[in-house]
Formats: sequence, structure tokens, C-alpha cells
Amino acid sequence: MRDVLAFLPYVLRTALRARARSLLTLTGAVLGMMLFTFVQSVDRGVQALAERTDRPVLVVFQDSRFCPLTSDLPVRYAREIERMEGVQEVLPTLVYINSCRSNLDLVTLHGVPVEQLEALYDLDVLDGSIADWQRRSDGALVGERLAERRGLAVGDRVRLGEVDVHVAGIVRSDTAAVGNLAFVPLDLLSLARDKQGAATQFLVKVDPTVDAEQLAAQIDERFRSDEARTDTKGMQAFVAAAVGEIAEVVAFARWLGYLGVAVIALVIANTVFISAESRIAEMGVLETVGMRKPTLMALIAGEGIGLSVLGGTVGSVAVVVMLGCWPITLGVEGHGIDLVADAQTALVSLLAALVVGVLASLPPAIAVGRRALALAVKAD
Repeated sequence: MRDVLAFLPYVLRTALRARARSLLTLTGAVLGMMLFTFVQSVDRGVQALAERTDRPVLVVFQDSRFCPLTSDLPVRYAREIERMEGVQEVLPTLVYINSCRSNLDLVTLHGVPVEQLEALYDLDVLDGSIADWQRRSDGALVGERLAERRGLAVGDRVRLGEVDVHVAGIVRSDTAAVGNLAFVPLDLLSLARDKQGAATQFLVKVDPTVDAEQLAAQIDERFRSDEARTDTKGMQAFVAAAVGEIAEVVAFARWLGYLGVAVIALVIANTVFISAESRIAEMGVLETVGMRKPTLMALIAGEGIGLSVLGGTVGSVAVVVMLGCWPITLGVEGHGIDLVADAQTALVSLLAALVVGVLASLPPAIAVGRRALALAVKAD
């Protein structure tokens, strides 16, 4: 190892000897690792959304409806659901979203009874206060992700969707999607949407000792012949159904990320092969003066590993900085998938770059190691 480290300046000079080739290889590695890191960020966003919806909460939605804008349930259903055994709290919610289609500028408004909000959501107030929001008829509690994307601060007057609101607080929560929505009073959104006495959905907090699936079936059976039939699911199942198509696309994109890594491996292997072949005579001289085969192989592999790790570092850091400076949220039917490239994502990309560099450099290094000294000297 000491011998290899002593020859690191030699490896660097070798890479700089063919600047154009090394630069093109490095550029390919950077672009490939940017693609891989970005796909990993999307994949982690979908996984995070699924993990944060694993709560003892049922979502009562209108049957045969696919978008929050099309679901229309009478608010009176809340009283009947509250009387069912095992129900702790019911939060009627009127939802407005700017688009049911997939989009990158998700705006979601949840109109809720102000006195019941904290019974269903555990909110951390980053700025402002919930009390101020409860006092105002036009107040909004804005999720931190939405506030960051729109540049909102407490005290701002802004138009969100169909209503003009006063930002009374910036909030954070472990509950999925809260970061990308704004809570407004139910009456305010009802008037704006002309939906007095209606709700999009009911969030039902369930006693942990109760069978949630049985309670969901009981709710649906109760309203089977009522004004609007319901379809009740656990929050995790409800969100999974909404983002199912996007999850499938992300699964396909994951293969594109792997393909990008494979292309990097081929490019680096080709570069190292060409570099090794162009220096056959030089390798023969080094071996003649006493360099052992393992050290010679390590020097050959060092060029490929260095290019791969450097490309992986630049590519992953570029994506982390980009997503940090320009937050991206993929909206699907009111649910936000946050694309966040954190330290763990960058570490995975760096490890992938290291593995790619090693695997890509092994074939040319082995070829050099198996080459007879006489052939190298003859090439000189």
C-alpha cells in the first residue's frame, strides 16, 4: 500500500497526460452519477411518503372518485362516524388542489374546523402561532416545504388556490404531505368553493386496540345506501393508491439509474484500457527496474478509480446542491413527493462510484498483470 501511495503523483500525471480523454471520461462519470443520484432522490421521496403515512388513521373518501376535487361527502357524516365504537376523533376536511395531474408546483389547501386540527395532526410551529391562526377567519398554517417553494413568511398576504389568506404560521409535521399543504378554516374554503355543508374526506383517528379494517368496513356499510357512498382505507393504503402510478414510474426510473452506472463503468474501462495499451513500453521499463506486478496493476487501476470517484463526488454534490437551492416536489392528487438528496443519498452515490471504478479498472489491470515482460520490452 505504501508503494502505491508513493506513486499517486505518477497516476495523476498519467491522467493529465491525455487531458482531453480524461476530461471526457470525467464528464461522462459526472453526468451518469447525477442521473443515478437524482433517481435515488426520487426513490427515497416515494419511500419517505410511504413511511410517514403509517399511522392509525382512516381516510373516508367518496366511492369511485380518483381526485380530491371530485369527492363530495356531507359534513353530517362526521357525527355518525364519531358515534362508532373505536373512533377517537373525526376531522372533516375540504380539499382544494391546483391540479389532480402530476405536477411540480403542488398547492394543496385543507379546510378544517380550527378547533379540531391538533387532535389529528402533531404540528411543530416553526414561526407564528396556531392561536393566531385560530383567531383569524382568513388565516393559513403553511407547511414548511410549501413556504420554502413559494418564499412565504409569517405576516404575508398571498393567494393560494382560490382564496386570499394571511400566513399566520409555518408548521412542520412527521405526517405525510403536511409540508406541502396549507390549513385554512373550513368555512373560508367552503365559501370560496361554494361547498357549504360538504367535505372532501374525513380523517378518522382510531383506537389502537380496534381492528381498523373492520371499522373501515363498518363505515362503508353504514353509508352504502346514503346520499354518497364511501370508500374507507388506512392512510397508508389511501396514499399508496393515489401515488401508485408514480411509484411504478419511479421503479422503472431506478433501472435507468442502474443503466447510467453501467455506462460509466464501460466508459472508464475503455479509458483505462486505452491508457494501458498506450503505455506498454513504459510498463515494461517499470517492471524491468523492479516494480512488482501487483503494484503495476494498482497503478493502472488507480487512474480509473480516481476518475470514477471524482466524477461521483462532483455529480452527487451537484444534485445535492441543486435540490437544496431549488426544492422540487412532485405532486400527485394532492400528495407531495419531496425530492431531497441528503447525506445518505450522496454516500450511496459515492459508494456506487467507488465500486464502479474498481470493477471497471479490474479487466485492464488484470490484462497488464498477465502480459509477459518480454512483450512489453519488445514493444519498446
